[in-house]
Amino acid sequence: MNFGIVQIALANDVHSNLKKICSYIDEAAMAKVDILCFPECSLTGYKRDFHKLNQDEITRALKTLRDIAVENQLTTIIGTPYFESGKLYNAAFVISSDSQLKYFKNNLTEFDKQYFIRGRQTLTFEVKGVKCGLAICRDQNHPAIFQNYKQEGVRIVFLPSAHYYLPEETRLKRDKNKALPIVRALDNKIYVAKANAVGSQGNYINLGHSIIVNPDGYIISEADEKEEKPLYYEL
Repeated sequence: MNFGIVQIALANDVHSNLKKICSYIDEAAMAKVDILCFPECSLTGYKRDFHKLNQDEITRALKTLRDIAVENQLTTIIGTPYFESGKLYNAAFVISSDSQLKYFKNNLTEFDKQYFIRGRQTLTFEVKGVKCGLAICRDQNHPAIFQNYKQEGVRIVFLPSAHYYLPEETRLKRDKNKALPIVRALDNKIYVAKANAVGSQGNYINLGHSIIVNPDGYIISEADEKEEKPLYYEL
């Protein structure tokens, strides 16, 4: 199974983000990638007022991505806010040619709590016979999620993230946010693939460092703190 993660800068505009996402999906399809993961809130941007969301716009974008999944036979993980039963969640969708699954972020930041309801379920799914799990950003701080995935036979956990901080915080938190996926991989003997955003949104900065970690805790692929780029790995 060939998988990939993509480190991208996010805009507070669905059309701009979708255009960028689609270009990376096309590139991954050419590289014969089976599943591609984008950052948290990659459809809408993260540092924004989520009270001003247009849910119809998000629904249309997800439909576009489903059509592309069918065309390319490539599964995509997309981060987006999502309304369900009148409540707003910080979600990640697993979009394939024959299904559309969703995971809601379990552990919210203080910023998230202004807008989102916390999720309470995990999600497993299979790609090419490989069992996968999903977590979002702050979920990496909570070992029980990864332990549960290990017990369920998951081999790789995808971790869409958006680590935006004020300038004085960014470098202080960079090493912690890089270390936690390594610890989760090593403790549970699983792969962890973290797709972080990069760049700035308003006054907030994200230093990237998207990584793929193997079950021995080794970083087998890593992006830098400035560049938009995909990382691919054959499992």
